[in-house]
Amino acid sequence: MSTTALQNVWQMLLKYDLSAANKRWLADHLYEQARKEEAQPYTIEELNARIDCAEADIAEGRIISRAEASERMQSYMNKYL
Repeated sequence: MSTTALQNVWQMLLKYDLSAANKRWLADHLYEQARKEEAQPYTIEELNARIDCAEADIAEGRIISRAEASERMQSYMNKYL
């Protein structure tokens, strides 16, 4: 859908006098539907391509240690949470 079409849907929804509970219900159902659509399993070809990329990263030295990954995550959480 184009941005214009989505804006039209949004404007149509705003015409209804929805309560906060109604809006939450609608948002929850839209989110759940999107989550299901995005959760499609990988094909064998996609899995093999991901493995090939990971192996190439290892061979090229594009990796970090577990300690470095943990440190980066801790830094991120301290900054944003």
